[in-house]
Amino acid sequence: MQGSPEDAAPPLLDDEGERRRADANGFHLFLGNLGPEVDEAFLARLFSARFASFVPGSETVKRGADGRTRCYGYVTFSDRRDVEAALAELDGQPVGTCRVRLTWCRRNEEARRMPEAQLRARCEARKRLIQERIRLGTERN
Repeated sequence: MQGSPEDAAPPLLDDEGERRRADANGFHLFLGNLGPEVDEAFLARLFSARFASFVPGSETVKRGADGRTRCYGYVTFSDRRDVEAALAELDGQPVGTCRVRLTWCRRNEEARRMPEAQLRARCEARKRLIQERIRLGTERN
């Protein structure tokens, strides 16, 4: 895929603690060789448009102390099949200006041992909580 995905980005998690809890509850995918134009919003649009179990707010692009991208990042899914589909569909394909490399993360070992139904229930509960917080935040504005 080349260029940017659809414009509608899913909402981000509101604090680092929420992000860590979402990360602990899913299947993680490492993204390597990201171009300098790829940021969290770009990844959110790309993965949320294609994969239903993508966990909104889990996308991370690693940056150096100067704020520039280190050209790699992570995303999280609640369903192992979507991770496998993302690997098959996007690994080696152009994402932005570079061909992205996708691999399973090492931190998936705990999630792989957890029963899939339990993992899915935990991820769905997190999604509902995040959506409710966003809804309440929008009503206050």
